[in-house]
Amino acid sequence: MLNNPALPHAVQAPLSQREPRLIHAVILLVTCGLTVLVTAVLGPSLPAMQAHFAHVPGADFLVPLTMTAPMLTMAGISIFAGELADRIGRKPMLVWAAVLYAVVGTAPLYLESLPAIIASRFALGILEGVLMTVSTAMIGDYYSGARRERFMSLQTTVAATSAFLLNTVGGVIAEQGWRAPYMVFGISLLLAPLMAIFLWEPKTRANMSQEEFAADSSTLNVGLLVFICFLTVLLGIMFLTVPVHLGYLFVAIGVQSPSQVGMAYGLNSLGILHRTLVFGWALATHLKVAYQLTVGVAIAGLGFVMMKLATDYSALTAGGVVNGLGIGIVLPTMVTWNVRVLPLSRRGMGVGAFQSCFTIGLFVNPIIIVGLEKLLAVSRANVVGLVGWAMLALAGVALLAGLKHRRG
Repeated sequence: MLNNPALPHAVQAPLSQREPRLIHAVILLVTCGLTVLVTAVLGPSLPAMQAHFAHVPGADFLVPLTMTAPMLTMAGISIFAGELADRIGRKPMLVWAAVLYAVVGTAPLYLESLPAIIASRFALGILEGVLMTVSTAMIGDYYSGARRERFMSLQTTVAATSAFLLNTVGGVIAEQGWRAPYMVFGISLLLAPLMAIFLWEPKTRANMSQEEFAADSSTLNVGLLVFICFLTVLLGIMFLTVPVHLGYLFVAIGVQSPSQVGMAYGLNSLGILHRTLVFGWALATHLKVAYQLTVGVAIAGLGFVMMKLATDYSALTAGGVVNGLGIGIVLPTMVTWNVRVLPLSRRGMGVGAFQSCFTIGLFVNPIIIVGLEKLLAVSRANVVGLVGWAMLALAGVALLAGLKHRRG
């Protein structure tokens, strides 16, 4: 399962007589990038927010949940959002979600209590689930073959670019107060009218005949989808470790400046950006899935081990960059693998299942990391190091799977 970079496609009838142009790609890719706002722009402000709510019992758990609360509702809603988009169509869901995203996303600018802020973040996750699932499915709808592979890789590139820019300025924005970064969520209001004007409804289950749907959906490999989703939960845990915990690691070694921490976050995102480009134009067409995962997971795990061993700003930043290089390979590997094996009529559901599992991993990350920190009575850096060693072991398993398939 890990070794076929081009599993047979389901029935791929022409989706539309229209040919997507640059504007369509930009709208969909930027929409996918909206979901990085939660992890990218808020990271540098978390220590200040925790200090503000220090009087709230359990603040060390609750403040990180302002980043991960959307992940829980995304996990619950994405698969259903994808199924609904298959059944009724994609465009209306996308436009309305973009409008509401701005309204709900900026709510912490004026909310006073930590529970109310967390509640608004849970609500935001519903909209993020719709935006991410539907925009990703529409990329799969509008494009096919090698072109789709590259745009799926560019999806991660755009998200990483957004994360780099927002992480870099996030520290500067955080200097104005921990509420200031929430202003950025209003950006989706600029996208909504562009979606309404330029996007069109692709061919989906909603406009298939019963015979077409039955023939197309019969090619869905449920076992493979379940396996991909299992790996995706692990990917989510791995992916959010730096956005949530890097700031705390810097505080532990005496680095207090939000702008310095923000720059380190930005460099991590730059590493992700660089490797997504390498993936789209090199690895995706030259390495099988097992080897793509081996390389990416090993590099990301090495970065975590470096972060555990770091004792100064430069070393910890370097570990974050190495981790980003690995994440930039693993994430597009998983996204393109998942979309590639989905039949047209179940693409929304399959993308939603992937997104649900990814966000489950994101949500449980702080619970696992902080929980292990307290359970084992060790520093957070030591827990991050344990994650790194576990990932190196997983890379070894992927390598063995690739070699076994090759010998077979």
